[in-house]
Amino acid sequence: MSDRKIGMEVNEDGDVAYLSLPEHPGKGSPGVVVKQIGLRSLITEYKGPEIYLDFDKNGVLIGMEFLLEQED
Repeated sequence: MSDRKIGMEVNEDGDVAYLSLPEHPGKGSPGVVVKQIGLRSLITEYKGPEIYLDFDKNGVLIGMEFLLEQED
């Protein structure tokens, strides 16, 4: 396991956040995410923000993307 820490980035509008887990190689590493799975595809009764799980080429979970719905 890496000695890196968990990181969080939020866009200016506050509606998208990305959680980088310790095994994530860092921002700007092209092609690092090879598989992305939406939480709603795993849990059919899930209610909440869209959450995507990002995996590297070895199947290791390296990050999570959170998409918050805008209220009208």
